[in-house]
Amino acid sequence: MRAKAINGHKSPLVSHAGIQESTSALGALGRLQPGLARVDRDELSEAVAPVIAQLGEPLVATERLVVAEAVFAFCRSLHRVGRSLEALPLARAVLAQSIVTGDRALELRASGYSGLLAADTADLVAAFAHFARTATLAQEAGDVPQLAYTWGNIGLAFAVGFNYDLAIRAYRRGVRFAEGVPDLLHARVTGLCNLANGHYQVGQFEEGLRCGEEAMRAGPEVLESIGGNFAFLLRRNLVRLLVALDRTAQARPIVDELAARAAVADTPRAHIAAATARATYEVATGQSDIALTRLDEALAMARGVPGALRDTLATIVRVEEAAGNPERALLRLQELSDLAYRHAVERAREHLAFASLFDSPAAGPELVRERTRARLQAGLGRPAAPENWASLQRLSVTATMRLDDTGMHGARVGALVKSLALASGRPPLDALEMGLAAELHDIGMASLPEAVFEGRGLLGEAGRALAERHTDAGAEILRGESHPRLLLAHDIAAYHHARWDGAGHPPRVDRDRIPFAARACAVADAYDAMVCGLEGESRRSMQVALAEIRRGAGTRFDPALASAFETMIREESEDLGLDTASPAGLEAFQSLVESLQQDKGFL
Repeated sequence: MRAKAINGHKSPLVSHAGIQESTSALGALGRLQPGLARVDRDELSEAVAPVIAQLGEPLVATERLVVAEAVFAFCRSLHRVGRSLEALPLARAVLAQSIVTGDRALELRASGYSGLLAADTADLVAAFAHFARTATLAQEAGDVPQLAYTWGNIGLAFAVGFNYDLAIRAYRRGVRFAEGVPDLLHARVTGLCNLANGHYQVGQFEEGLRCGEEAMRAGPEVLESIGGNFAFLLRRNLVRLLVALDRTAQARPIVDELAARAAVADTPRAHIAAATARATYEVATGQSDIALTRLDEALAMARGVPGALRDTLATIVRVEEAAGNPERALLRLQELSDLAYRHAVERAREHLAFASLFDSPAAGPELVRERTRARLQAGLGRPAAPENWASLQRLSVTATMRLDDTGMHGARVGALVKSLALASGRPPLDALEMGLAAELHDIGMASLPEAVFEGRGLLGEAGRALAERHTDAGAEILRGESHPRLLLAHDIAAYHHARWDGAGHPPRVDRDRIPFAARACAVADAYDAMVCGLEGESRRSMQVALAEIRRGAGTRFDPALASAFETMIREESEDLGLDTASPAGLEAFQSLVESLQQDKGFL
């Protein structure tokens, strides 16, 4: 993706000095620009709020242009550093301003911005609605350049939803609009880069390489002028295609160039593109251990960059398979499938503007994933525990005894996670592995100094802030383990304090970018702490604790998992004749957990 793919036409941008002179609100945005990747969410919200308020009132044409250009520039910067979700309110405020003032030209641009930012956050329903409006306005105005950019962005939205067949069709349409138009060379080159990636994803490597090499022939000056992350993505695509075609030696200089460029650019998307390209090359040259470590780091970074996670997971599936790790590849493929399921790309059929894309049947993304799944499962053996499993369990129990005298917090949470995974439709063996992995979720507590704890609770707010870091320590303890159960345990340890709204730890990792098992553990961990009175919590009845889980749905917890958890607890309690409202419900809760821990035919 690139900046001009959002804008369409090249428009004269207002200088930072001009922006600061325009209004103090726009000046605040300009001051944030240099360190935007590191600005915390509260500071960013505070700076953005006055601009959104200003756009809430009709502005005269000259002021409207100044504010819109400043906002679009700021949105491009937020997109570049992986913060599209925080850019969306700004773009939509400009869109609302354009509609109120009847400014059709501005509406066309603002709708395009809003669509691409929504697609980057995986809100495909909103993205397609914006793109439908953009396409309609451009068609009415006979605006060929905007049509070229719009169809390229529609392709990107389809790619976000893993429907690469439809993405390729949209990219081709955008390239055709740009064909032979000198002013649309950027649109054509960008479309060719995206086509290279689409063809790679569906296994059409020769065609993908042809598109990538044609884009490269535009020359360094054109490629650099496109800006944004384009140069990184094009070269990453070429590396993957060359490796897939067994032309690995040709990929080496591109890999080295990518690494050097990423070091200079120093943006998350640049580092992720460089890391995934190098890992692809390393596996092809027999350096699997280095590659997998590199991909672990790239994946952790990608969880905070909405548009990068899906492609990073897809790369990891291929690399793990090539490295001979079908079990680990399947875990990442499942996460990829979870993302695709929520995105509901088929909702695009509701928009008549895209109807012609569906004239002939398309190979759906689910078919491609199922073929990959079947191929990976063919190489699986019977699951067995990791060799060091007993040692890790003992370390985890020791760590949690500082909060729980019984040392059974991990085992209880594991039983709850297993049952929640089953209630959410996970296959029994997968649910069992998640439950076992969740037993280690607090293993990082072993790294905390004893002074953090007071009795069996955490010592004040400072202690809580320090204890939050036990997730980093737990992830480090489990990093690099090859067994798939320990890969699950690593994800759970690292992300079970991430929040659905992105306000947890690590920051800005939210919604589906939190691994499913970690989202499930977040619910189970909080529930156990409330019922058992851990981490400074006052002990609550099972029913009151369920009400707290319900209140946290959509902010702290995945709302679907919070609902499934409540249903599971109520049904299991009813089957056992337990009173969830009893104020002395710890004994009832222990009976519930013991029932959930029983072998119910998993093997």
